[in-house]
Amino acid sequence: MKKFIFILLILAAAVYWGFSEGDDLTKNVSHQPVKAHTVQNKNAPAAPAKEDTSVLSDVTQTVSTLISGLSSSETTEGSVEVKPPKDTTTQSPLAQKEQLLTMKEKADNLFHFKEALESRVHRENFVPIDQIPDLLKKGLIATEDRRFYEHGAIDLIGVGRAAFTNYMAGQTIEGGSTIAQQTVKNIFLSNERTMTRKAEELALAVQLERNYSKDQILELYLNTIYFGHGAYGLKEASHTYFGKEPKDLDLSQCAMLAGLPQAPSAYDPIDHPKEGAKRMTTVLALMAEQGVITPAEAAKAAAELWLK
Repeated sequence: MKKFIFILLILAAAVYWGFSEGDDLTKNVSHQPVKAHTVQNKNAPAAPAKEDTSVLSDVTQTVSTLISGLSSSETTEGSVEVKPPKDTTTQSPLAQKEQLLTMKEKADNLFHFKEALESRVHRENFVPIDQIPDLLKKGLIATEDRRFYEHGAIDLIGVGRAAFTNYMAGQTIEGGSTIAQQTVKNIFLSNERTMTRKAEELALAVQLERNYSKDQILELYLNTIYFGHGAYGLKEASHTYFGKEPKDLDLSQCAMLAGLPQAPSAYDPIDHPKEGAKRMTTVLALMAEQGVITPAEAAKAAAELWLK
């Protein structure tokens, strides 16, 4: 419970910072060294605290207060004794150094988001958004994030709808995470399923939405996501499965690629042709349901030999 509350506070602070400050925050942050606390006489007048107006300071103070409250025990009225973390005395210097480096990297990812993201992607292999087939973009949105152009980093309506749809179908048909969340997860994070990683994902997704347009996010997603069979990004996937440039893909091929990111190994049409065909049909049905194509076009594409 304590860890859950702490994570919620971190998430709220990150979201608040992402929306209100963004890149300008770093200009207001003071980088003065932290001074050691000294014990003062109870009767001595307290020195007036210097007011710090930066959001980072407010967040840091709030987090520190919460940690103290969660890990302390009351001694006398009006005073609190803070217990040190249990692992501080047993943690090796090397482990402490690695932990600090990890924390610094995570902070850099948020404070210098655009620079951190661009350093991780290889744009020389990118397919520009205007060379990506419209049917592929629409098929992906219909399958992964149908309200992509209507929401921000998080889509609570989409999460609820996907949960209901998947429950009624008895299998995973739609994803609950937004395309922005999937993009930052793919670029920055691991696949572990923890509350901490999810909080990081949401905070980074907020920054992605603030720094990039919707089309730029879609371009990032399609050029960095794993499509299975060793293919990362749209260009590799198009060459691997069809031996052609992305701009030359037909409807059935676009539908097949749009369905792969959810489970690329399971739906790999080379290793698992039946599962791949079934997934392609599901994507075509979703596209027809949302008015992207007609039911007749969906039926025709599903009957075609899409693996050429």
